[in-house]
Amino acid sequence: VDVRDVSRAHILSLTTPAASGQRILIVSGLITPQLVINTIRKNFPQLHDRIIEGHPDKILPEGVDPCGWVTKKSFDVFGPGWGYRGLQESVVETVNALLALEKGWANK
Repeated sequence: VDVRDVSRAHILSLTTPAASGQRILIVSGLITPQLVINTIRKNFPQLHDRIIEGHPDKILPEGVDPCGWVTKKSFDVFGPGWGYRGLQESVVETVNALLALEKGWANK
């Protein structure tokens, strides 16, 4: 889950009466190291020599079965304006921010 979504969920939990006394699971969906790698390599071809390829078609290691997350409660409690950022948006924006920091460090 994107940290901005976590932050927003905290604020909504404090300001939404329906959230009072509730435990709300904040999960945007499946994320694995391979999904992050695939997203970076797809969106930043200039980083191919710095990001391993891994096994692009093998999202989960053998024997790993993710549990199912029920995120309905977050939508029910926080209302129709609530939603999660997708993995691609989160990863791309994070990598762009890191590349900008790296560029700044190189110029010092």
